[in-house]
Amino acid sequence: MIDFLERLSGRFLRFSFYVLFFLTPLIFTPWNYELFEYNKMMLVYALTVIVFGLWLLQSICRKDFKIARTPLDIPIVLFLASQIISTVFSMDPHVSLFGYYSRFNGGLLSTISYIILYYAFVTNIPREKIGRMLGVSILSGAIVALWAFLEHFGHSFSCFAISQFTKFDVSCWVQDVQNRVFATLGQPNWLAAYLTILIPIAIGMGLTAGSTDKQPDSGKNHKSKITNQNYNFKIGGKTYLYFLLSLLFFTTLLFTRSRSGFIAIGITLPLFFISLVFLFKKQILKDLLPIALGLFLVSFIFGVPINQLNRFTLPELSKKSETAIATPVAEPVNTSGSSVIDVGITESGTIRKIVWKGAIDIALHNPLIGTGVETFAYSYYQYRPAEHNMTSEWDFIYNKAHNEYLNFAATTGFLGLGTYSAFIITFIVLCILYIVSCISYKEKREIPNTKYQILNTSLFFAWLSILITNFFGFSVVVIQILFYLIPAIMIVTTVSDLKYRSLKIQGNLGTIATFVQYGFGAVVIGSTISLLYMLAQIWRADVIFAQGYHESRSQDTIQAYQNIRDAINLNSAEPLYYDELSQPASQIAMALYDEKDSTSAAEFARQAIQASNEALLISPSNVNFWKSRTRVFYILAQIDPQYLTDALNALLQAEKLAPTDPKIRYNLALLYEKQKNMDATYRELDAAARLKPDYRDVYLAQALFYSKDKKLKEAQTAVEYILNRIDPNDADAKQILKDLK
Repeated sequence: MIDFLERLSGRFLRFSFYVLFFLTPLIFTPWNYELFEYNKMMLVYALTVIVFGLWLLQSICRKDFKIARTPLDIPIVLFLASQIISTVFSMDPHVSLFGYYSRFNGGLLSTISYIILYYAFVTNIPREKIGRMLGVSILSGAIVALWAFLEHFGHSFSCFAISQFTKFDVSCWVQDVQNRVFATLGQPNWLAAYLTILIPIAIGMGLTAGSTDKQPDSGKNHKSKITNQNYNFKIGGKTYLYFLLSLLFFTTLLFTRSRSGFIAIGITLPLFFISLVFLFKKQILKDLLPIALGLFLVSFIFGVPINQLNRFTLPELSKKSETAIATPVAEPVNTSGSSVIDVGITESGTIRKIVWKGAIDIALHNPLIGTGVETFAYSYYQYRPAEHNMTSEWDFIYNKAHNEYLNFAATTGFLGLGTYSAFIITFIVLCILYIVSCISYKEKREIPNTKYQILNTSLFFAWLSILITNFFGFSVVVIQILFYLIPAIMIVTTVSDLKYRSLKIQGNLGTIATFVQYGFGAVVIGSTISLLYMLAQIWRADVIFAQGYHESRSQDTIQAYQNIRDAINLNSAEPLYYDELSQPASQIAMALYDEKDSTSAAEFARQAIQASNEALLISPSNVNFWKSRTRVFYILAQIDPQYLTDALNALLQAEKLAPTDPKIRYNLALLYEKQKNMDATYRELDAAARLKPDYRDVYLAQALFYSKDKKLKEAQTAVEYILNRIDPNDADAKQILKDLK
């Protein structure tokens, strides 16, 4: 029975990794607060619990807990230590532990999960299963790519599912999904980063699909006496299938219109091809040239996201031809220097530079351990450059630095960035040494299996693409899994004799030992089931919270209040739930007060304040929670004017945490005006105008308040600024100017 349990747990453990590779890119639901990343992270947590539980159960059965020793052990341990230290001293330990709500990826628990999966893989997955696991990953990617491919032509499986199988179009998305597809990943750049990983792997799988190599795939000796020039793989049906899939992945990458993804594949794919040529000389060129030609043709037909290159593609050449036929007279040259900024949309590269500047300031002010894992959404407010206010995304929440390395520097300091870089550099050095050792072969001797030379080279350059896309963005769940498990796969296929750290249970107690094994096994199974149930409750809480959140936005306050209360009962540790509860509770209090039910109104007012207190007790540095508290007290001030002072104090605290936010200064001015403190009102309006010179509402408020104070000249100056500098067609400004005259 013990032997049967050991074999069964091993099989289920391997199957769990198949599920991880296949299901993680695909899973999303229409019911959660965040549809994509949250569900992928919860799936990873669940599979990590299952994998670790099966690993322990297998170890109990054989009375020996083994963990593989790998070349990356020291960097991993140092990196994990830096994340723990940064979490302990974080400005928001809750966020550092669990991650920023709605995604969770990046928090300490997610990092621990990825590391557990890494060691579970290298310890328990045999070399002969690698090809099948890569095949499962490619299959999942093919489904995602086909999903996105159809989106480009106006048909989304997502909308088909959300509409209960009635509409096979893209009408369910606010985003222009036809112009920039994202399928089941949730964002075009995230899909692009995923596809840049799959393309080299698919090509590598295609090149080795017709292997005539008789070298063994398992056993202690992973090497065989052949020359590395022996590229003798036959091209067959599987090879063509993988090559077609690589073209599908590349075409879908173009449909994302992601510059970072295109740059990444533009760097890694040529390097991959060059490495293969060095490995196998002219023998492999005959297979690489058709692939390269196919990629070139796809780029020419559909266009590329880099303007300097795109002008030579068919879509742009066709536009020029049509323009020449339709308008033979030359159009006037634009000498105004206008850009997307002039029509209200700031170029993404400009915004990134501003955010990067803020991230560098955070790192320089918190150099050792940063502000805490995953706290960028809060720390950025403190160091946010004022020029961010002049972009189209001036009031957006930035919970990442849009550069993985600067994000680590800001949130975990140079200790976190240094250990993260050590992991990357160590793995790169190991891979380069591996490739060089294959290329430098001179005489007939034992070298790595030819098939795995190609696969490992493809995996290395696929992994390098992550480093490039992360420079322009940040990792999401699918990317993080591959960031940790691609090195695990390569270690399994290249290290011929992995060493293990072993914790053995000594002694032979016969029946007693068997009962002890059953006892420990029952504890492991029970703990695993309990953790999975806990995750299910957390997921269910998010679904209920999402309902309440949307009901609150649609003014269904009573139902919103009830649903958010239910979510708190399922997950009482989440501060966002308390913060959101405070809004409908305060609105219900106001409604009951209007209905002359003072007792009930006072009870709901107390609940609203208590909910706000709970949120800030857990996350005192969350600027948005202080803004929410301001709204709560402002509503309650209609019941009791004394609450207006509490609203002002809450907003003053928000101003300390976000000194360059003009909206806070604007709202402070409105609160001061309610208190008839006009000096403070004008001071805050002037401060808001300095932070954001095109803030139309500020000048409108100045005009209204100055006119009330009979300062007509100042009021007219404010209105004319709107009409002359911001919007000459502003109807409100025109009306005020007319009234003033």
